Amino acid sequence: MDIQDAVHGYINLSEEEKKIVDSPAFQRLRRIRQLGFTSLIYPSATHTRFQHSLGVTHLTGKFADSLNLKHEKRKELRLAALFHDTGHGPFSHVSEMMSKQYGVSHEDFSCEVIDRLEDLYSADKYRLHRIIRGDLEIGQIVAGDIDADRMDYLIRDAHATGVKHGEIDVDTIIRLAEIDSRRLVYDEKAVTSLESLLASRFHMTKSVYKHHAVEIAEKMIQRALDNHLEDNRLERIMRLDDYDAHNELLESEGVSHKLYERVKNRKLYKRAFIYRGDQEELKHLEQRIDSPEEIEREIAERAGVRPHEVIVDPPSTPGITDFGINIKKSNGEVVNMSDISRFPDMLSEAEWQTVDLKVFSPEEVREEVGEAASEKVNNMIK
Repeated sequence: MDIQDAVHGYINLSEEEKKIVDSPAFQRLRRIRQLGFTSLIYPSATHTRFQHSLGVTHLTGKFADSLNLKHEKRKELRLAALFHDTGHGPFSHVSEMMSKQYGVSHEDFSCEVIDRLEDLYSADKYRLHRIIRGDLEIGQIVAGDIDADRMDYLIRDAHATGVKHGEIDVDTIIRLAEIDSRRLVYDEKAVTSLESLLASRFHMTKSVYKHHAVEIAEKMIQRALDNHLEDNRLERIMRLDDYDAHNELLESEGVSHKLYERVKNRKLYKRAFIYRGDQEELKHLEQRIDSPEEIEREIAERAGVRPHEVIVDPPSTPGITDFGINIKKSNGEVVNMSDISRFPDMLSEAEWQTVDLKVFSPEEVREEVGEAASEKVNNMIK
């Protein structure tokens, strides 16, 4: 079966893969946007987890072919790639942030889908679990620092948004990959292409994924779902698609409904306060803010506004600072990429420059909330 894709051209699926794609659990991904509410800022960013999952499967197959993996191993990796995002909840990153609050991840829910559909495939379901969780070394192709997942979403998201930062040399990276002592490594000749991929990730994060209006919309919807969740189990929410979640919030009451209506009509909160400090101060704040809700209540009380009119977005350690990219030098020695390239360290430093603490509020109470937030945060860092 061939599927025409806007990014990769034709994507070929085996009969076994087609059965999974045709299942309701996979078709659900058609109704979950890859970038959630990013279309409020980039109107053409309406692509879905369905398209992305097919793209990841395609690139995983290219990796497997380049590495000359045996048929069964190739099949196993492509199945894991198909399944890897089936556990995503509505609004993509919003539900992912929510699930982390409860100590679970979308991979946990993907494993449940793997279990439910085990009659449709002939691989070991427990190995599929381990691949999508990143617990098998060969699984680095699907869930690693440089993987098919990241490659596809960078290219696809750049294509959909029109932002020109996602142009990466996928073919060179895949061609220069190899397995060494059961690890995925890259020939030293791939370093320049790998640097370009990391740079693309940084610029896409700054321009798209962490665009201030995207962050505000996501935080508002997260708050709406958190309030709605008081009477609903997380497991049920995570099984909804975007359409279901929109309907639930449309019919919700109180704070959930008010926040949803604002996002739906693009009446987003504004940045009332931003704190940018050095790394140590930001790490200190990250550790201290165990419960943003408590700080929000304090700020709201000082500002004389309602609690739901204050949303705190704490600083978080940037994930890009942790590199595990193995490079094979011409003499056969395998080293970390940061040992032969200054680029990862430079990028880590640049990433820290984007970390801050933000407080959002409706525009009409922005000044009051900003003053109260400034007082609260300054007291916290003393």
